[in-house]
Amino acid sequence: MNEHSKEPDIANMSTWEELLEETVNTLSLLYPESARVEGQWIVLSASGYDQAGFLKNKDTIASNLATRNLKRILNRRIEGEPIQYALGSWSFRNLELIVDKRVLIPRPETEVLVEVALSFLSQNQQTDTKIICDLGTGSGAIGLSIAQECNDVEVTLVDHSMDALKVASANLAGLGNHAVKARILQSSWFENFPESMRNSFDLIVSNPPYIAFGEDLPPSVLNFEPSEALFAGEKGTEDIESILISASQWLTTGGALVIEMAPHQTTEMSETAKSEGYSNIKVHKDLAKKPRIVSCIWEE
Repeated sequence: MNEHSKEPDIANMSTWEELLEETVNTLSLLYPESARVEGQWIVLSASGYDQAGFLKNKDTIASNLATRNLKRILNRRIEGEPIQYALGSWSFRNLELIVDKRVLIPRPETEVLVEVALSFLSQNQQTDTKIICDLGTGSGAIGLSIAQECNDVEVTLVDHSMDALKVASANLAGLGNHAVKARILQSSWFENFPESMRNSFDLIVSNPPYIAFGEDLPPSVLNFEPSEALFAGEKGTEDIESILISASQWLTTGGALVIEMAPHQTTEMSETAKSEGYSNIKVHKDLAKKPRIVSCIWEE
């Protein structure tokens, strides 16, 4: 446990409003800037209420079970675990996704990646049903968002990690009627793709590992998120390059490839895309106005 942390002093037989204040006070010792918002997230998760339900029931005495659940979540956060893992779920676009140490935490810049992907799908009217691959799917955030937000799509969620695919499968099961649009495939990039998939994808989208070995990362990332989904190699661009080299064999003519990467990698990877024969190469900025996503088209 962090030397500045302490066991949460959360009393039984408290109202939800009292539990909220106790939770915020405990978090403020370690996370003063985010204590209020994180406390609200934790209490809402433990109570099962939405914001309106909480306000309506703030003077209700919390059950012992709910109080224990709150303590469990709070303890994990005090130990330094990212709030997303401590809660066990996280919002991404219109989805509430299961997330844990088996997968990366979905981040806002990846929501922009989905926006870029959706723009290509809206432009491409060549086929009635768009065939899409989410390569290195992790929690399934990208592919499942596309499946939920587009009508005529078939999405293949691909990851080499069976642990990650278990999380993606659980999130797929929670997609309701949209789940029929997606399927799971275990593969290290394109390695296990059947021949029937060759030249079939209208869109390949990926948020691959793009951090170089030895690069500094916050402890909350380095100590908790899966290293195989973070680190690509000595340069950090190894997986991006592999995808750029191989994707053309699996894209239809006019198909798009959209990849997230670090801002400092976009210029070099755009040049790599050009040398591999892609056209209409563009760099898209994330919410912080940093270059983050490279898109390109395969025309040959």
